[in-house]
Amino acid sequence: MKQSTLVFTFLFSWACGIAEAFAPSSCASARLISSTQILSSSNDWMDFLKFGGQQPSFDVIEKTKRYTSEAGYNTFILKNIPTDYYDDRYIFRGPIVGPINRKDLIDSNSAFKLENAFPDLDRQTFGFTVDPENPFRVLFFERWIATHTGELNLIDLLKAPPTGNKSISPVMPFSIVWTPEGKIIYEHLTTAMDRFEGNTKGKVAVFGLLETAGISLNNGIGDPVLIFQQKLNRFLNGPAQVFSKDKDIPSWWKSKARGGDPNDM
Repeated sequence: MKQSTLVFTFLFSWACGIAEAFAPSSCASARLISSTQILSSSNDWMDFLKFGGQQPSFDVIEKTKRYTSEAGYNTFILKNIPTDYYDDRYIFRGPIVGPINRKDLIDSNSAFKLENAFPDLDRQTFGFTVDPENPFRVLFFERWIATHTGELNLIDLLKAPPTGNKSISPVMPFSIVWTPEGKIIYEHLTTAMDRFEGNTKGKVAVFGLLETAGISLNNGIGDPVLIFQQKLNRFLNGPAQVFSKDKDIPSWWKSKARGGDPNDM
């Protein structure tokens, strides 16, 4: 929160304390407006993705369906998705992954070689809808289904022989923001809709696959051990990263939270 906002909030609270001594609740409605204004101002930077109130010249849902039908998307081999889908300012963000640009995301995805362990992975997508607050943003759901039939080897750090186990993740929300030029600038996923669904102990995406292979990793936001590991890996420039270097993050992204850091705005 900016210093000017803090000063305003202090003076406002002090003045209301005096006023309410004579007229209780006189500041209640003003407090509501003030707190709403403060909350909305903290999210203004994400309004960049609304592109000044423009309207898409294309069908965002059909374009998203076409994108998620790409073989590279469906099998999670990201290097196989045509690069012309993406804007140069692309960012991916998940609960504990990101902000990460497209190049770094592909490098990390390729280093994991998850397709060797889960060759039949199917990212089932459904429920496409447009965000009523942003016509360039499409929201939908995914359920990952795969069978662990190959050896899992994550850059020689984590290994698991094939178990034959079937992985069924809980449903998770996903969103994509297109630019007015029809390029993807932002992708985002979050945690399970219902953590008791499926057989991955509530974990989704890559963490759900690892759980199926017998590798149970903590993926909690704010976990100090996880955050330390992620930032150490970033400092050492490991072959698979969960967030990009500051200099490689597009300037429209304003949050300083990295990886599993708690929200800073």
